[in-house]
Amino acid sequence: MAQIRESISILFVTRNPELAERLISAVRVRGQAVRAAQAQDKAEIEQQMLSHRFHIVVLVDSDITEGMQTITGAMQNSGRRIPILVMTDRPEAERVADYDAGAFASIDIALEDLAAIQILKAVEFNLCRTQLHHLHSSLQASERRYLRLLESSPDPVILIRNGRCLSANDAWREYFQIYATEDLAAFAWTDFIVPEQHALVASMIEELGAQADAGETRRIVRLRTLHGRSFEADLVLSDATVDGERAIAARVSLNAESAGAGQLSALDPVTGLHNRGHLLQTLEDTLASVARADLPFAFIVVSVDDFERIHDELGFSGSDILLSDIALLLKEHFPHPATVARLSDEEYGIVLPHVRRSELDRRLAALVKGAAHREINLGHGSLTASISCAAVITDESAPTIEELLDQVHRALDEVRQAGGNGHRFQNLVSDTKARAESDQRWKDRIENAMAQQGLTLLYQPVVNLHGGDSSRFNVYVRLSGPDGTIYEPSDFLPAAERTGMTAAIDRWIIRHAIEALAERLKEDPRTTFFLKLTRGSVIDGSVVVWLQEFLHKQRVPASNVVVSINEAVIVTNLKAAISTARSLKAMHASLCIDDFGNGLNPFHILRYVDADYIKLDGAFVRDVVSNEHSQRAIRSFTEGGHAKGKQIIVPMVEDAATLAVLYSLNVNLVQGYFVHPPGEQMDFDFTQAL
Repeated sequence: MAQIRESISILFVTRNPELAERLISAVRVRGQAVRAAQAQDKAEIEQQMLSHRFHIVVLVDSDITEGMQTITGAMQNSGRRIPILVMTDRPEAERVADYDAGAFASIDIALEDLAAIQILKAVEFNLCRTQLHHLHSSLQASERRYLRLLESSPDPVILIRNGRCLSANDAWREYFQIYATEDLAAFAWTDFIVPEQHALVASMIEELGAQADAGETRRIVRLRTLHGRSFEADLVLSDATVDGERAIAARVSLNAESAGAGQLSALDPVTGLHNRGHLLQTLEDTLASVARADLPFAFIVVSVDDFERIHDELGFSGSDILLSDIALLLKEHFPHPATVARLSDEEYGIVLPHVRRSELDRRLAALVKGAAHREINLGHGSLTASISCAAVITDESAPTIEELLDQVHRALDEVRQAGGNGHRFQNLVSDTKARAESDQRWKDRIENAMAQQGLTLLYQPVVNLHGGDSSRFNVYVRLSGPDGTIYEPSDFLPAAERTGMTAAIDRWIIRHAIEALAERLKEDPRTTFFLKLTRGSVIDGSVVVWLQEFLHKQRVPASNVVVSINEAVIVTNLKAAISTARSLKAMHASLCIDDFGNGLNPFHILRYVDADYIKLDGAFVRDVVSNEHSQRAIRSFTEGGHAKGKQIIVPMVEDAATLAVLYSLNVNLVQGYFVHPPGEQMDFDFTQAL
């Protein structure tokens, strides 16, 4: 076990100080310094949590009436997240409830040496988790600073991954005539390059990937706007990281005259407060430093009630006076060391270090009251405006800044829905609870989408590299949110899996896809659809019988359908997968193993499941042009699949260079944005050679 450098602070919840001393001695014997405190009832537990920072709580439940619920409640009120070790004389079968309630361990009260070891393990685990969180936060902070620099750059800059556009700054949008309403994700990176120079840019990307250290490569390249105007420009490609994954930043280098332009001020021009970027930076810095503080910090969001109506009545000038006056009020109530900033139109954010909940409760109540009684002079009249406040108190165990914002806004919405003019504290929920709440929201969205036509089918061609023999389409689904946001399957399918919704989604997709296939077969009788079955449907088993009945009802031959199942689903649910595969074969439908190639011996699965197609995991394709290991892997899969009479499909083909490599490796079928992006129309011409 690694030595913990600092002395560890333990809160013992017990009426038995002798037991606590023996445990402290057992920990010290193992070379670890200890600072300890004791609490015997709810009031003492809450007081200790508010006043001190502990590495672990040891609950001896055999001599005390307080239990896990009291401790976790005190943690929430104090903004702490601390591992709990339970010592008990209850039978082992009754200790499962301790783990369900969040205990790190629940052990017999007589096993003091084991308890000491578990204390050290829990503290080490928590410190490692905190360090990992800090590293993750630092990485996110670096990425955000990098993205802010790109956004403020006077040069046009775009971020790309796998040939797709992730984001672009305003200068790029203006330079290439992209309207604000146009979604960059709909464009391929090559849309901004004249076709004759696609190979040149591919070589630039290859050159960049070959560099040992982060660097850049540049060429004079002929580019084009979305409206067809072409021009020569100095194109610079460099490595970037977005959401923890490698990307490429493409920059059009302009002259140096505007080198100092576009730098963002740290101040909001209307209120004179710090702006959103400064506030997020302060949050990052506070999270990094709070581990060394005895008290947690608070993050507060304040919103002007009914601001939309006020803005309509006062116009911009009157609204700006109101916002400036509220800003002054906030600074009066939260002077240094608090950081007060404008978060969005009518919202302000406050970061307050070294805080106790009872004190903050009084300050927020005074702030709300002060706003309601403050008369704001508009020059041609006056008004009063109420505010809503929400706050979280937390320490270094806080979730990411994005989750912090999301949870405090959830509390703010509750204040607004209750009529505003008030404040509320939000207890940061555990990762498990947060995921359960998120999953429930996704379930509600999915159910609404299925009931109100919020799901849309997209079709992507699966093309034979060696000549068109039939029309094949992979069927995808997209979910539209009530605000018009489009969600990819990767956004909602994990939650659907956890909430038991995937089988229902599968049937919705199959039903609507088969109806579309029935119409398509009237024009092209050889059209084949690839339809996915998730784990929920494979385990259910009845979906194959339902599919056969629905195909018969729509007069669609089963031979025009290929059912895709992920390799991982087959491996972890082998008995159900074998039954599904046999049923599909009996009805003359084909089977495709999706995301193939991740096992130690992938072809071993074919001894149990007789598939007709093998679709490789997209990870093998990402750098296949420059990575010989990926080329050898695809060649091995292709040769092994062909020897067993299987057709090999490679997805995620994003450029011509990748296509050429796959052709040389004798792959059968390909799909990807370079071939054709998914669309609502099946308009691909399979008679044209790639």
